[in-house]
Amino acid sequence: MPISLTGMASGLDTESIISQLMQLEQTKVTAVQKRQTQVTQHKNDLQAIKTKLDAVKTAANDLSSASLWKPVQTTASSDPTKIDVTVLGGAGIGGNSIEVSRLASSAQHGFNYTAGANAGKLTFYYGNDPNAAGNSKIDIDVPANATLQDVATAINAKDGAPVYAAVVKNGTTEQIVFSSRKTGANSDFSVDTSQLGAGSALAEDPAYTRTGATLNAAIKVNGGAEINPESNILENIIPGVRVSLKGITSSPVTVTTTQPAVNTEDIAKKVTALVDAYNAVVTATRSELTEKRVPTATTTSDLQKGQLFGDTGMASMLNSLKETMTKAISGLGLTGLSDLGIGVPKAGTNSEDARAGKLTVDQEKLKAAIANDYTKVKELFSGQGATKGLSAVIADYVGTQTGTNGIITGRMKTDDTTLKGFTDQITKLNERMEVEQKRLKAQFAAMEKALSNSQTQQAWLTSQIATLP
Repeated sequence: MPISLTGMASGLDTESIISQLMQLEQTKVTAVQKRQTQVTQHKNDLQAIKTKLDAVKTAANDLSSASLWKPVQTTASSDPTKIDVTVLGGAGIGGNSIEVSRLASSAQHGFNYTAGANAGKLTFYYGNDPNAAGNSKIDIDVPANATLQDVATAINAKDGAPVYAAVVKNGTTEQIVFSSRKTGANSDFSVDTSQLGAGSALAEDPAYTRTGATLNAAIKVNGGAEINPESNILENIIPGVRVSLKGITSSPVTVTTTQPAVNTEDIAKKVTALVDAYNAVVTATRSELTEKRVPTATTTSDLQKGQLFGDTGMASMLNSLKETMTKAISGLGLTGLSDLGIGVPKAGTNSEDARAGKLTVDQEKLKAAIANDYTKVKELFSGQGATKGLSAVIADYVGTQTGTNGIITGRMKTDDTTLKGFTDQITKLNERMEVEQKRLKAQFAAMEKALSNSQTQQAWLTSQIATLP
């Protein structure tokens, strides 16, 4: 255990004295750090509200998007597990029937394999001509003593290869099976083993061979003659519709395509999302406005509380946002959200939400308004001519709060400046404490040395006096 010699001359515990003096100085740093915690939380609270306000802007802009209001066709299959369909555009309205008796499949060849002690390579290509254009010819390196799995892994790792490879077990014997990466009669391929390393060999097993016209699909459209496409993804049997064959049908599957129409369900969801985003701002901001500070806070948790308590700026923002959301707009087919069944909760229901300034949606009235004349609902949000729609009005107001020069953005920048000042202040306080600690140590050391010298001189004088006759 180390022995401290501090204060031996004076009898004082100088290290303890210096430590206590430094603790007094540290309280100044702690005070600044507490303010730092509070201002950081103040900024975080503003950021949380800003994020929710930006969500309101996004929801508003979504309602002015041209794609939302564009009439589109839809198509559906009576059995999507067997036949799936997607509208490509400009499809004929009405129904078609499709029967599938065979799916298109890939060409396949299987081989017995003997590994050799010399490295080599295998070459794969579609068809029989290694020099034909578009045959996806590719070489696969085969290391010496490569296993079947090594060969399969090397092939499957090549995205441009014309085949996939699988290792299969036939009793105790392993074989490798190559399957074309496309389907149909023209998916057959060749395997060139001429450069396979000496000692290695591939011997084809006819049991795995699949080639010819039976690789094509077999379908009937609207009861017509059988057709045999080479793919299961078809874009020409029903003009404007992509048909994906997924299984054999036991009876004709009906594919129905509608007239172009707007997606009223999606529109209603987008309107509801706007109201939900607004209510989220109300909830978050009211929570901050009502959370009180802890007067004697010492913990980080307590210091963070109530940083926006009673904040007049945020209270004003909520009032203005509500006025913007419920604003009446003239010159359009509808005057505001109230025409869509959106407003403050009725008396006696959700009274707390009403006092907070939240809005509710009457879904039946909303959907009825969209179904009655969706173009009027579109104009309400998108505007017409020189008249701004509600989407732009809401987005403009949110911009005054969260934009580059917005009020909330400005307050957050002020917090950043304050926090930088605190950081600089803490750095200076720490530097000053370090200097002060060195000064005190030097001062006490000098005092101890002077006392020690004095005590030594006193002892000498005493000894001299004692020797006098």
